[in-house]
Amino acid sequence: MRTLIHKPEISRIDFLDNRFYLYKDKNGEQYFPSCTEILSVYPKGFGFDQWLKDVGSNASLIAEQAADIGTKIHHAAEILNEGQELKWCGESGTPEYSIHEWQMILKYDEFWKKCKPKLIANERQMCSPELKFGGTLDMVVMIGSKRWLLDIKTSNYLHKSHELQLSAYATLWNQFNTDEPIEETGIIWLKATTRTEKIDVDKNTFQGHGWQIKTFDRHYLDSFKIFLHVQAIWQEENPKYLPANKIYPDKIKL
Repeated sequence: MRTLIHKPEISRIDFLDNRFYLYKDKNGEQYFPSCTEILSVYPKGFGFDQWLKDVGSNASLIAEQAADIGTKIHHAAEILNEGQELKWCGESGTPEYSIHEWQMILKYDEFWKKCKPKLIANERQMCSPELKFGGTLDMVVMIGSKRWLLDIKTSNYLHKSHELQLSAYATLWNQFNTDEPIEETGIIWLKATTRTEKIDVDKNTFQGHGWQIKTFDRHYLDSFKIFLHVQAIWQEENPKYLPANKIYPDKIKL
C-alpha cells in the first residue's frame, strides 16, 4: 500500500512507500521503518503456515482483500471518532460498504456506545529517530480513569505480533507525551467469537456480541523487550534499507 501525494505546482505525483516513515528536523530528512515492517520478520506460527499451504497461489490476493477491508473499517472509525455521520450509501445511492463491512462498523459503534471512551488522539502518525521506527496509532482514549492505546483489528485471528505492535506504539507515544503515558493497551477485535455482553471497567473487561477489547497477560513494557529483539533481527537483514518511493509526472503530451 502506498500514499499518493499530488503536487500540481511542480507537476508531480509521489507514491510513498508506506513501510517507512519520513522524519524531518534541522539536520535534514531520514526514513525509518514502520512497526509493521519490522514485525514482518516475526514468525506467524503454524496456523499461518498451514493457511498458506491451503490457499496456495491465492494467498496474496486474499491478503490484499483483507487489507482493503481493514483500511475501509479504519477509515470509517476515524470518521465516527471525529463526530461525523457515516452512511452505508453514498449520495448516488450506491453502497459504500459490503454487508460484511457494515456489520463490523456497527460492532465498532456498539463498542463506542457501551464503553464510552473519551478521545485523546485519532490516527496519530509518529516517528522517532531514537527508537528508529514509526507508526500510525489508531486511537488513544480515556475509558474510566485509565488512558488506553487501542488498535482496531478485522482479522479472523490475533497473533503475537499484534501484542508487540501495540507495545511499540505505546513506547512511541510515551516518548512524545511524558505527561500522558499509556496505562493500558488493547485490540478492538471486530471478529471476536464473544456472544455475551460484559462491561466491567475495573476488570478491564469490555465485550459484546462479536466484538471485544482484547488485552494481554503481560505489561506492554515487557512486550516491548521482545519487540527490540525483533527489531535487531530486522536491522541485521536490512542494513541499508531505503523506501521504494516512486515519482511520476502528472501530465504528458506526445
